[in-house]
Formats: sequence, structure tokens, C-alpha cells
Amino acid sequence: MVYYPYTKVQLSLLISFVINIVMMTHAVDFNPIITETFINGLPDNTVLLDVTCKSKDDDLGFHTLKVDERFDFSFHQNFWGNTHFVCNFTWGSKHNDFDVFYKGKSPCRFTFVKSDIYCYWLMKDSGIYFARTKSPNPSPSNFRFVYPWL
Repeated sequence: MVYYPYTKVQLSLLISFVINIVMMTHAVDFNPIITETFINGLPDNTVLLDVTCKSKDDDLGFHTLKVDERFDFSFHQNFWGNTHFVCNFTWGSKHNDFDVFYKGKSPCRFTFVKSDIYCYWLMKDSGIYFARTKSPNPSPSNFRFVYPWL
């Protein structure tokens, strides 16, 4: 008599589980590239926009943006899912600093999607606007107001 360690039902469930896992890995990118882009959309003939961004592991330095200039960086979420980037924005006497990427606390946060994530921050005289897209070219209608200048 031959001994089988699994019943037909258990074997069917195991095969179904493996097939589902394989299908999920093709439907979901578990570590997409996340790109943060900061755009100086302030009025012409105004003071420059200063941007500094850092995480616990990386200091991305000091960047001065002229009108219509942009600064961006790309990264992968860390294994633990707690990647955290904070940026400071200064425009003359106005400023603001906030989480530009952090789980559950930022408009730009990780979700299980098959495509890369593009997060855009547009600095205007009326405040700071945000757009999250799956493509590198957001429409102006994608932007929404998120933070005032302080």
C-alpha cells in the first residue's frame, strides 16, 4: 500500500494557492519605483524656491529652483514598509515642511499597484498642490490643493 502525505483536496488547495501567488506577482509590483517631483510654479520675477529633502538614511541636499524648474528623486520602498521622506520648502518669508512620503500620512504613499508611482508637488503663490499619477506627465486637472504656505 502506497502512503500519500496529502489528500486530493489538500493537494488541490495547495496547487490553487501556488497558482494564485504566481498570478498575484504578475498583477502587483511589490516594490515599484516611486518618483517625487517638485515644481516651482511661483510667479515670474519672484524670489527662488528652496527645497531640502531627507529621510533617516538619505539627505538629498539643498536645491534652489527658478520658476518652472523642477527637482526630482526616485526610490524604492524599504523592506519594512516604513520609508519616510520629509521636505522643507522656503519661498521668501513663506515656508512649509511635511512628509512627502510616509505610510498613511502623506498623499504620496505606497499602494500595491502594477505600475510605478509618480508624485508631483506644485508650489504656487496660493499654496502647495499635489498630483499622484501612474504616468510621468500629469494633467493640470490632476493637481489638488494640499497645504498652505506658513
